[in-house]
Amino acid sequence: MISNQLLPLRMFMFFVSAIGSMVVSFLPIYFQHKGLSSSQIGWFLAIGPFVGLVAQPIWGYASDKYKTVKKVLFACLVGFVLSVTWLFQLNSFTWILIAGSFFFFFFSPVNPLADNLAKRQSIIHSVTFGSIRMWGSIGFAIVSLFSGFLLSEYGIDFLVIPITFFAVSTCLLSLVLSDVKGGSKKVNYKDMGVFLKNPTLLLFFFLVSLVLLTHRTSDSFISLYLLEIGGNEMLVGWIWFIGVSSEALLFYLSAKWFRPSNPIIYIIIAAFLYCIRWIFTAFASDPTMLLMIQVLHGVCFAVIFLGALEYLYQIVPEELQASGHMVFVGICFGVTGILGSSIGGIIFEKYGGTLLYSLLAVSSFIGFIGFILFYLKEKKSEVRVVKEVS
Repeated sequence: MISNQLLPLRMFMFFVSAIGSMVVSFLPIYFQHKGLSSSQIGWFLAIGPFVGLVAQPIWGYASDKYKTVKKVLFACLVGFVLSVTWLFQLNSFTWILIAGSFFFFFFSPVNPLADNLAKRQSIIHSVTFGSIRMWGSIGFAIVSLFSGFLLSEYGIDFLVIPITFFAVSTCLLSLVLSDVKGGSKKVNYKDMGVFLKNPTLLLFFFLVSLVLLTHRTSDSFISLYLLEIGGNEMLVGWIWFIGVSSEALLFYLSAKWFRPSNPIIYIIIAAFLYCIRWIFTAFASDPTMLLMIQVLHGVCFAVIFLGALEYLYQIVPEELQASGHMVFVGICFGVTGILGSSIGGIIFEKYGGTLLYSLLAVSSFIGFIGFILFYLKEKKSEVRVVKEVS
């Protein structure tokens, strides 16, 4: 019975991530084919998280204030369908940036809103969040692989057809989702200040950003890096299929390995694994080696995402969880996306992928050390509280 109730949500997660797979995996190659340079592609990709910094808190606040995720998702997806139609008709870099702003204004909130809905539904139905979230990873993996074959056969210009199909289908699918209302407390815009007044939360956001900066940067340039060392469009599909398949497997098995009592421990492990991954990637000499390393993509992301989300939902009030989720995404995926895409594009164009991924390893290592100290500080605070109570 529960499985049937959650089926539309699982399908929705599949379709949303299918769109994401084409945006992340093939949109950089599409614009490269259009004649944009690596730095211009980087600036376009930086528009997404920059616009998301404004869009995500607005849509998250609307979801909390009006106590609906479903209706906000539908509004975002209608806007996305219109903007994606416009984007693929343009050739001028200036107009691509303008259309891209609308594109990302409506699309950037969709994934975090979907994750927020999945997290709340998992609590209502007493299932693991990973068992729902894994369908997004499956959608990303399958569609990236299938798109790789299609685009290798018909050319990168064919991208407009599958991305439009999935955009329209996802919009229609959002109409049959079960909604959630959140907490009973009325939400005011001034309540958003809670995220800026909590020093522990701000430190947490900063440290997670150091690690996720590396993830976001790689998302923007892994396809171009693969082409740099001898790959092609079909291998781009494979590299995302391998990475996100491992992510789906980790989410599926999350009930067996994830324990919500110590989420920071998982983030520490993920930060260390990211450091190892980037070192190996920096010195990958051929596409086969890069494909093998890509297995770590899903392992790293699933571990840090579940750990970070669990910690966030433990310390943010229920009535502000959609807003909190959006602030988390805005800072840890948005700001990092701006820095990673813009600065990463310049480094990639001037110095190549080896230096870029070496710098990502350094950032992950700093985050790894930072979270060890953060964990020790949290433990010391817990001991102090216990002593005061006793």
